[in-house]
Amino acid sequence: MELKNIIEHFMMNYGLISIFIIVALEYANVPLPSEVVLPIAGMFAYKYNFGFVNVIVVSTLGGVIGSLLNYFLGFKFGKALIDTIGEKYPKTKPTINSSYMWLKKYEKLSVILTRVIPYARTFVSIIAGSIKMNIFTFMVCSAVGIGIWNTSLIGVGYFLGDNLKFAISIVLKYSYIIVILLLIITIVYRFIKYRLKNKKIYK
Repeated sequence: MELKNIIEHFMMNYGLISIFIIVALEYANVPLPSEVVLPIAGMFAYKYNFGFVNVIVVSTLGGVIGSLLNYFLGFKFGKALIDTIGEKYPKTKPTINSSYMWLKKYEKLSVILTRVIPYARTFVSIIAGSIKMNIFTFMVCSAVGIGIWNTSLIGVGYFLGDNLKFAISIVLKYSYIIVILLLIITIVYRFIKYRLKNKKIYK
């Protein structure tokens, strides 16, 4: 069964709770690509008249809950868990290392920004737990970053809701381009901030 059919079946039977569950699972490190899942969820949210604001609120709550599950895993098992993930999935090591450095250096800002970066979006929660980041700060920053990401992707699907076949083909075809653009924006932002910070130091 195609992914869009699974999502539609799930949403037909469970409504808004299905969006909560799907997003929570993705942020809890279940391999569900939000770049594809969220726009499709937005399309069907439009089709079944769930309400755009309702979908955003529920999906953001789902993302925060899923992130908290990872946060507590990191809090409980710390570096041992991170090392295990890195050994089992070597490709994640660069992402884990960069997420760790971002968190140590920028903390709040890094939690928000990494929510738009594949892999880092979920791993940052484990690392935040491992360094014992303040849980309230973590939840607020996560909600901001997740809200921005979910609103963008669900919005695309929601406002293309009348053209499901066309919209799905566009989402599947260009999802990685969207991610790359977001990565470029993040890198440029960090570079500008770094340069401005250095200018202040050497003045």
